[in-house]
Amino acid sequence: MDTILSNMERHKLNRRITEKLENLLTRAKAQGLSQKELAARAGISEVGLSQAKARGDLRVSTLEALANALDMTIEFKPRHFRNAAIAAIREGQFFELAGEP
Repeated sequence: MDTILSNMERHKLNRRITEKLENLLTRAKAQGLSQKELAARAGISEVGLSQAKARGDLRVSTLEALANALDMTIEFKPRHFRNAAIAAIREGQFFELAGEP
């Protein structure tokens, strides 16, 4: 994988993963869970979670375990769908009203 991704792409990927992890940690805190409790519920060590957070690198399986511990799911969606939908709405092509030609 290192040969395929440039350093810049890896940095962007790490930042996105870190953002997702921060979102999960914020959600856990809102539910009254500490990072240690979240890690335990997910079946991972607190140290491992802290290290992954510091590196900005996390396995998808670990991210999924953390999400599951918070009764959440991970979904993949097309990156450019939102921009295409916005453009279609602005052009009046996103939906049709009944009875329109």
